Amino acid sequence: MPIHLDEGKKCAVCLTFDFDALSIWLTSFGVNTPGYISRGEFGPRVGAPRLLRLLDKYRISTTWFVPGHTADSYPQVVKEISRKGHEIAHHGYAHKTPRGLSKEDETEEIVKGIQAIKAVTGKVPVGYRSPAWDVSVNTVDRLVDHGFKYDSSLMADDYTPYKCRTGDKPHIDKAFEFGHEVDLIEFPPSWSLCDWEHFEYVPLGSILPGLRASSTVLENWQQDFDYMHESVPGGIMVITLHPQVIGRGHRMKMLEKFIQNVLSNQDTYFARLIDLAQSWKD
Repeated sequence: MPIHLDEGKKCAVCLTFDFDALSIWLTSFGVNTPGYISRGEFGPRVGAPRLLRLLDKYRISTTWFVPGHTADSYPQVVKEISRKGHEIAHHGYAHKTPRGLSKEDETEEIVKGIQAIKAVTGKVPVGYRSPAWDVSVNTVDRLVDHGFKYDSSLMADDYTPYKCRTGDKPHIDKAFEFGHEVDLIEFPPSWSLCDWEHFEYVPLGSILPGLRASSTVLENWQQDFDYMHESVPGGIMVITLHPQVIGRGHRMKMLEKFIQNVLSNQDTYFARLIDLAQSWKD
């Protein structure tokens, strides 16, 4: 088993937070009007403090993927998250999707994000998550070059980490050519285990309806956890949350219920991705 879980533990759950704040509206959706900006502002102003109180209550350590833009715009909030023992990982600088960037521009996004996080926390991030979970053909190589230990953007598995690959050649007229593995661990996320798609209403372009009942999302996540617990010994479940989304009242209640359900299993614990990555056994 490549990942060594804590002694006596069968499974792990990783609560991860994409702390996009304003950047997702300014870049991904391309809007800067006060209404949309206020939605991003809810994350650092209301959502993050609520989440930190909840995580303190259950003594849970988590991973926060922070764009450099958020670190620059809300340094005190990011510093407080780090001070409380949560991992600050990399989420680009301006929440630009790498797929459309040149090698030079993607490198600049990575370097600028590292610098912004280090300026606030004093630490160089070792984990990365691509904005919108879409990497370029150059991303894995760039991450290796800059010393990252793990990524959480790809979805070739659900509960089992694996090594990232570079050098793929995606032919359509003959068999796909698989590249070679590199020393970068993938902790796979999932759209179904992300709060944004379930909850957030975005009437821009192709409308994201969102606004689902939290009870139905809790049921889905609980059943995914139950399957892992029953069928995948050593499994790791990665959940993706956004402070501006999950920080609303009824969703906070749902998250707390999920936390309680997980903790009712004595052989399961909450972990930061950095701690699991450092226990990787090749």
